[in-house]
Amino acid sequence: MADAANEIEVSVVGVFEEVPAGGDRQQAHPVVMLRDTVSRELRIPVASCEGLAILVGLEQPVSRRPLTHDLALRLIESLAANLERVVIDEVPDDEVYYARLHLRASPGELSMEARPGDAMAMALRADAPIYVTEGVLVRAAWPNDDIR
Repeated sequence: MADAANEIEVSVVGVFEEVPAGGDRQQAHPVVMLRDTVSRELRIPVASCEGLAILVGLEQPVSRRPLTHDLALRLIESLAANLERVVIDEVPDDEVYYARLHLRASPGELSMEARPGDAMAMALRADAPIYVTEGVLVRAAWPNDDIR
């Protein structure tokens, strides 16, 4: 687990469709673009469902019934806890990102692994900050010139 001093706060710029270098639109997939305060950008591939959930979290429309991430936050709150922050803390050689939910509860802080897309969707709904470790940013930050 990362040390908090090594965590850089980022904002969600948006969810975009990334087309592979060959330009085959049928192989396009959603990516979430994150940006830190010095304009380093990180693109995290997510599944279509998580991409939509992040868009909903960004726009915060009123829904008559709770969606999955809203329900998860309600469950956390019903257990007298709250989502304190999300940390994207690892990207091993297979380029699959890992994240952790940091919850505050009466016994103290709890931390659990989550997929980054789910973690970001929950953070947006809970107005919780999203952090990326410096190591992940150094390793995986992208040049900001090829989103289509």
